Amino acid sequence: MTKRKKRIGKIIGILASLSLVSGIVMVAAISSMTTQMVAVLIGGEEEEYRVSEGPTSNIVGIPISDTVEFYREKVLKEAKKYGMESYIDLFLAVMMQESGGNGSDVFQCSESLGKPPNSLTIEESIAQGVKYLTAMLQKAKVNSPEDMDHIRLALQGYNFGGSYIDYAVKKDGGWTQLNTFDFAREKSGGVRNTGGRVQQLGPWRYGDQYYTQHVLRYYCTANQGSAGTTAVNVPVEKRLEWLFPNGMPTSPEQMQQYLVQIRVPILNTKGKSDTMGLTVHKKLAFVIQEVFKELKQNGFKTIPSETAGYHWRMMASNSQKISHHSYGCVVDLNWTHNGASYTGWGYDPGKDEYSVTKKEVDIWKKYGFYWGGDWSKSYFDPMHFTYTDH
Repeated sequence: MTKRKKRIGKIIGILASLSLVSGIVMVAAISSMTTQMVAVLIGGEEEEYRVSEGPTSNIVGIPISDTVEFYREKVLKEAKKYGMESYIDLFLAVMMQESGGNGSDVFQCSESLGKPPNSLTIEESIAQGVKYLTAMLQKAKVNSPEDMDHIRLALQGYNFGGSYIDYAVKKDGGWTQLNTFDFAREKSGGVRNTGGRVQQLGPWRYGDQYYTQHVLRYYCTANQGSAGTTAVNVPVEKRLEWLFPNGMPTSPEQMQQYLVQIRVPILNTKGKSDTMGLTVHKKLAFVIQEVFKELKQNGFKTIPSETAGYHWRMMASNSQKISHHSYGCVVDLNWTHNGASYTGWGYDPGKDEYSVTKKEVDIWKKYGFYWGGDWSKSYFDPMHFTYTDH
């Protein structure tokens, strides 16, 4: 083993051990740091790009811009022509990645028609972008807006061309980060990217090898349906099964695949419009964002340092059982102002502006959450909003 490889292994080992301590936020940082360090250290050794598979671990829920949102109805009209209206949020996520809704060729799809870049009108671009992405979704055999494995395959096909889908299915049965690298290497003739292009687009000078995760940053409704109502309608006794159809995770490492980092709108302690980050289960990302939109609209102030979602830990009332905070389906809100019976913190609704009142509780319940304040006097937990009533 070369000294350079040993250094890479040591760095990755240190970073991996840190991730066990700090949870998903550290994992996301480590993923980025590892990619950057490996890219610097490996230099020109052709196969060692395999040490890092790129930023695939975490999808960061970035809201669609107002500029892209402006085109929703036009895109929806085109999608309906193909019976693809349920994929509207995915179409908009692609537009967000391609152009942010700016310029005329908003789907950056003129080349799919054999035309020069940016040579389509807005109407032409929407029509062709929807048509072409629909073709990729069909070619990849996507069966629903929640079918993320096939959606990844289709998205990379949108960027690379449909021949990638055939290549990936034959090689690995579907999308993998490594086969995007292999495909791009072949198409580039072995020509490497350099400088910042490596981090942004991947190691080879062909397309965007990270296109899938770049688009999915904006597809924050992934795994819960475009209208956000699926989560609300699941019976409470079936919710854990719905969240974890392949079985319950038993460690923070197993939990990572189910988590997403989102930004939610809030009124901060100064009453100013702001956002804050939350880590939650992917299937609950949309409804939690909607809850915070309504809390903000109703004038409720949120303290970011006292509000959190995912946290892998044992139950406060039973150290032998895993808390449902560990499953990304619980949010604690302004905890020192909504103190549980076991904390010693206060709770003074109507007088303390950070304490939840019936108005805030009703918003959470509207979206299918249960309130810890409804439990019992001996175990009263008004900060606690839980999707599983646990």
